[in-house]
Amino acid sequence: MSREAEYIEDLIGKFIVGEASDSEIRALREWCALSSENQKYLDDAVFIFEKAQLPDQPEFKVDLAWEKVKSRISEKKPKTRFILPSWGIAAGLVLVLAFSFLFYQQFFKPEKFLFVSENQVRTEILPDQTEISLNKSSEATIEYNARKKTGTILLTGEATISIGKEKDIQWTVEAENLLIRDIGTVFHVKAYPESQQIEVSVLEGAVQFYSQTDAGILLQAGEKGVYNKTSGSYSKTEADTNVVAFKTRSFQFDEENLQEVVDRISAVYDRKITLAGGIGTCKITVEFTEEEFDTIIGILSETMGLEVSENGDEIILSGEGCS
Repeated sequence: MSREAEYIEDLIGKFIVGEASDSEIRALREWCALSSENQKYLDDAVFIFEKAQLPDQPEFKVDLAWEKVKSRISEKKPKTRFILPSWGIAAGLVLVLAFSFLFYQQFFKPEKFLFVSENQVRTEILPDQTEISLNKSSEATIEYNARKKTGTILLTGEATISIGKEKDIQWTVEAENLLIRDIGTVFHVKAYPESQQIEVSVLEGAVQFYSQTDAGILLQAGEKGVYNKTSGSYSKTEADTNVVAFKTRSFQFDEENLQEVVDRISAVYDRKITLAGGIGTCKITVEFTEEEFDTIIGILSETMGLEVSENGDEIILSGEGCS
C-alpha cells in the first residue's frame, strides 16, 4: 500500500472515532472532493463502522462531525484532540476489517472498459499490453481481472486482437453466443449482428473457437474458422492476412480478382471504386504497405493499363476485359 493510501486510512480512522484534528478533517474533505469514488469510500467506511457498533455504543453522525469541525475552524480555536473512548479498541478492530474489505474491493475488483468505434478505426492498449483494434461500426465491452488473471472481451463488429508479450492473462472473446479462447496469439474476429456467419482468423498462435454447448474447432496460425448461424456448423479455410488491413493499411494480393482487390481497398479507405469494361475478373498480384489511396490507384492503373476518372468522390477504373 502507498504512503498516501496509508495516510488517507489514518485520516478516516481518526475521523470515525472522533480523533481527527481540524487540519486532518480539512485534508479529508479535500480528498473526498477529488472524486465521487473517494467520497463513496469514506461513506462505506462510516456505514460499516456504524453497523458494527454495539447497541449501547454512541452513534456516529458524519454531518454533525463536519459541522462541529466547521464551527471550530471558523472560530480559529487551537487544535484539539478527542480522548479515545472506551470502545475505541473494538472500533479500531472494526475499522481495520472495514478498510481491508474496502481496499480489497477497490484494488482487486475487475476493471471495466467500453470502446466504441463509429466512423474510424480505434486502437486501445489494455493493462497487460494486449492491443485491440476495432474496425468502424464496432464495439467492445471489456472486463479485466488482474488478480484472477482473466480477461473477457464482449465484441460486436470487427476487431484484431494482439495478446500482450507476457501472456499471463487468459483472454476470452465473446461474440453473440460463441467464444474464442486465446492460446497466446494474434487473431481477428468478424462478428456483425446482421451477418449470417462469424469469422475468426488466426495470424499467430492458436485459438479455440467454440460455444458453451459445442467444443467447436481449434484454429492454428494461418487458418480461418467460420461459424454458420443458420446451420450451427463450423468450417475451416485458409486465413486471409488482408483482414487486418483496416488497421495496418497494408495488403497482399496474389492472383486476386481485380473486383475483390478494389472492394477491399474501398472498404479500408472509405472511397467508392467502380470498375468499367468487364475488368472485374482480371487477375492481379500486387502488394501495398501503408500507401496513400491515390498512390494505390496509380499503381493499379499503371500495372493493368487502366484509365482513371472521377465522378465526385467516386473513382472509376476502366479498360478492356481480360481473356
